[in-house]
Amino acid sequence: MDQGTYTYTELAKKNDNFTAPGFEILVDGKTLSGAKFYVPSVEVEISGGGTAGGCNFTIEGLYSYEKSKWLNDAVDIVKPGAKLAVNGGYKNRKELFYGYIDEYSLDFTDEGTPRIAVTGLDGLGYLMNMCGPFYAGEKKPKQIVQTVLQKSQSAGYAKSITVGALDGFETPAIKEQIDDWKFLCMMAQRYGATLLAVDGELIFDDLLSKTSPIVTLTVGKSIIRFTKRISLAHQVGQVEVMGRDVNQKAIKGTASRVTVGGSGKTAAEWVSGLKDAVLRERSEYVRTQKECETLAQHRLNSIALGFVSGEGECIGIPELIPGRYIKIDGADSKTVGTYYITKVCHRFTTDRYTTTFEVKGAKA
Repeated sequence: MDQGTYTYTELAKKNDNFTAPGFEILVDGKTLSGAKFYVPSVEVEISGGGTAGGCNFTIEGLYSYEKSKWLNDAVDIVKPGAKLAVNGGYKNRKELFYGYIDEYSLDFTDEGTPRIAVTGLDGLGYLMNMCGPFYAGEKKPKQIVQTVLQKSQSAGYAKSITVGALDGFETPAIKEQIDDWKFLCMMAQRYGATLLAVDGELIFDDLLSKTSPIVTLTVGKSIIRFTKRISLAHQVGQVEVMGRDVNQKAIKGTASRVTVGGSGKTAAEWVSGLKDAVLRERSEYVRTQKECETLAQHRLNSIALGFVSGEGECIGIPELIPGRYIKIDGADSKTVGTYYITKVCHRFTTDRYTTTFEVKGAKA
């Protein structure tokens, strides 16, 4: 995962001043391009906000009504489970997606030529199919997460795995009646981690604390559009987690100070009445007061990050990824600032490349 910080000028220079965009799609290492395969557009979505990433594209102009067949073995190439990669950008194209073909459809219509519509998922999507039970035993949390993520790597749908330090809880993890994806999402919430796939790398780490922005974009210059939204929905001033220790004695931990989100005021600081709004939850996972407090803090931070949200669009920037911060400049004092990127979508047509992104924050 790219940890660098760039200026817009540096990215423009790196990407040939954002001229002559293009993309290529590879299925099991075979490039779908040129005269054999006409792919008019492709969309790549990279998500760090609770969903797997994916891509979609169509192959057109390859059906022969005379022969009643698809030409150039198109249907045989886009088989389910085939490895799928999308490279895009400018002169030097960057890998934007790595995963597998999850679904395809054969579309016939009297409004145009038949086409093949293809949908891909990243390595995290593959884990939605893994439903077997898991009992950690003596394994540490980091080992548990690595073991689960390695299933995608072993299947060939991920290239590498990065798992940060996972400390704070001693109770062994058990997975029953849920798939691996939901299990990892549950673990991410417990440890305050972000789960995402970037360029074939599966990442489970605390990315919110790494606050350096990947780039600064300026409204009216390097940003096509940007919307910032403030909402009090679901906001609380405190989170209280209750449980029982090893002797079945009741324990409790509370968090009331948001520790993410940069400068500004939280929802509870804007609206004083929210300071008394308490979310109480019971957990079978905690065994000490400290663990209760840690889980409560992670829950409070997660809820607080729904206070500020937004979306923007800019010229195609292949370096833009979720799990990083972006700085918005060139607007009023209520809008400029640093936001956490939760989703990025790269869209290519035959002559255009744009990037849209979604952000959130805990303070305004």
